[in-house]
Amino acid sequence: MLDRGLVAVTLLSLAGAAVKIYGSLFYGSRALLVDALTCVANIAALAAVLWYLHVASAPPDEDHPYGHQRLRYGGALASLSAYMFAAGASTAALMYSISGYTVEEGSTVAALVGGAFYAAAILVARDIDPVLRVYAGFTASELIESGVTAASSWLGASIGYLYDLAGGVIILAYLFHEAVETHHKLMRIFADTAAPQHFYELVEREALLRGLHPIRVRLRMIDERHCSGDLIVAPEKGMPPDVADVLADELQQELHQHGCDVVIHVGLSERRNHSSESREHRGKEARS
Repeated sequence: MLDRGLVAVTLLSLAGAAVKIYGSLFYGSRALLVDALTCVANIAALAAVLWYLHVASAPPDEDHPYGHQRLRYGGALASLSAYMFAAGASTAALMYSISGYTVEEGSTVAALVGGAFYAAAILVARDIDPVLRVYAGFTASELIESGVTAASSWLGASIGYLYDLAGGVIILAYLFHEAVETHHKLMRIFADTAAPQHFYELVEREALLRGLHPIRVRLRMIDERHCSGDLIVAPEKGMPPDVADVLADELQQELHQHGCDVVIHVGLSERRNHSSESREHRGKEARS
């Protein structure tokens, strides 16, 4: 499913880019030129995403004992870099064109046809992988750009070039906005933020079902769907150490199936402390 989806995204993106690049070269629209530059960035970003997805699929090794999942976000960083390069080139092109130019009506058709290809690519990319959602976020701008380009190039051909130039400025502003939003998303991933509450509730529920009392739980998100961390549990009173170890292994496997990879430490000293705290708590309740 992943391979077929990636092939579909690649072919649809290339088709959309080819149409817009052709239109920008032959029909004179600067809005379509900005649109085409983002298409070039889109192709570079897609290549980077595919490469980093391949790298991230490697099994754990000595340098990456927890696996290579986070390397997938190298593709997102490459996407951000590629689009910022396109933004700089677009800014220069728009400033150079202020003095005037001619827009032909064919640019409107090129914008609409290219946008249709990108719409299909987005629908496929959003359901494949979290990293491709970052790519799809940038690619979604191609739809907005297509609409703005179609309208502004039509006005530029019918009334005057300034309408087309204004469309290019609008596309450029939206591109910068998307870059800022993507930067914020990446920072949330790289900042090792704590996992959502439902992961903690999952750990506590599954541990208690096995007679293991969580003493300390530390979880961090490694992507939008998975977390990792460590867990110290105290086995209930009377549980043999070997049984506690078996149950801890079972707990680890269960949590892994729910997207949570944890290192579990079974602490016998923590069991004694936990038992003492429980007796003290019951004594306080009796006195009250």
